[in-house]
Amino acid sequence: MLRLTSLLLALMAANLQAHVSVAHHTSDPSTLYSSGTQPNRVVAAQSALSKCQRIAITQLTNGVCELISMDGIPIATAQQLLAQKDATPLYLWRFQNGEATVYLAGTVHILKESLYPLPQQYEDAYRATEKLVFEVDLSRYHPAEVQQKTLEYAKLSERSLRQSLPEDTYSRLVQAGMLYGMPIGQLQAFKPMLAFQQLGVLGLTAMGYDPAFGVDHYFGQLGQRQPEQILQLETLDLQFKLLFNQPLNVQVAVLEQALDELDDLQATTSDLIRAYFNGDDVALSALLKSQAGDNPLTKAFNQQLIDQRNRNMTKKVRGYLQTSDSYLVLVGAAHLIGPQGMVALLSKAGFTGVRIHSDQTIHESHP
Repeated sequence: MLRLTSLLLALMAANLQAHVSVAHHTSDPSTLYSSGTQPNRVVAAQSALSKCQRIAITQLTNGVCELISMDGIPIATAQQLLAQKDATPLYLWRFQNGEATVYLAGTVHILKESLYPLPQQYEDAYRATEKLVFEVDLSRYHPAEVQQKTLEYAKLSERSLRQSLPEDTYSRLVQAGMLYGMPIGQLQAFKPMLAFQQLGVLGLTAMGYDPAFGVDHYFGQLGQRQPEQILQLETLDLQFKLLFNQPLNVQVAVLEQALDELDDLQATTSDLIRAYFNGDDVALSALLKSQAGDNPLTKAFNQQLIDQRNRNMTKKVRGYLQTSDSYLVLVGAAHLIGPQGMVALLSKAGFTGVRIHSDQTIHESHP
């Protein structure tokens, strides 16, 4: 009883905590826009950005708004994350075989507006190719269908979310939910992996990141491809099965890993984005390995999520290289690096790719 009372008091204190975010405009960084006190970090982020954007519409012409702090925690700005040197290796490779050309591009699925424009070479590869290839082509699915499939795969067949988690893990999840405005009560019918997914998105949203600015989404919205020119390496059902059909103990371990890392989310995210824009494979590999954790269950899940899918997606790309067409293939940057990455697997299959740098055109290569 005493433990329960202490928990309730702790949750009440967390709920009453004031959350404040601060934004600036990249063309006028000295003027700050505070959210004022808000009930959670996501609302605070949205409030600060909204205040900045209202002013920007009437007074500023160039640049965009971005968050610079969250509850006193500094948030790395685009200027601090983007590459500062001239010859940066991009996550963009050119593969050619006979009449076929494949540009293999590494993406980040969630970014912020201030990180745009992307290096010109990505858009040049888009314009130089006939077909656009995603991991999953979401334009094939109505948003209501995606939501319905998510709920179907994520629904628990028995028990509740609370009954599926250790008491301490559930308590930590409730506190995280209060911090980021995630209603845990509405997730009781769903698997831990849905809570993991939602918490990740909300954590990034609180720092000003948005799936609408993900690299995949950016190219999908350009609207210069006919439906028959848009392909996919996987299916939505395959990805949902991989995510939501994991054994319960794996889902719990993955959620616990995310809760363990929540306090370091800003630093980890900034390091990942910095490594991506600086073409730093060593740093990116180390960060991805660290995110997999030390638990054998999370390590095995990560191997399924990356290595196993690499093999299947590489097989599809090998097929493209046997045609006479040109393709821009967009996959998460984590799928391209390391000895089990798609670039290495294509090389082992006899297809040697040329990495494009920021000081080159897409047709050039460094000696």
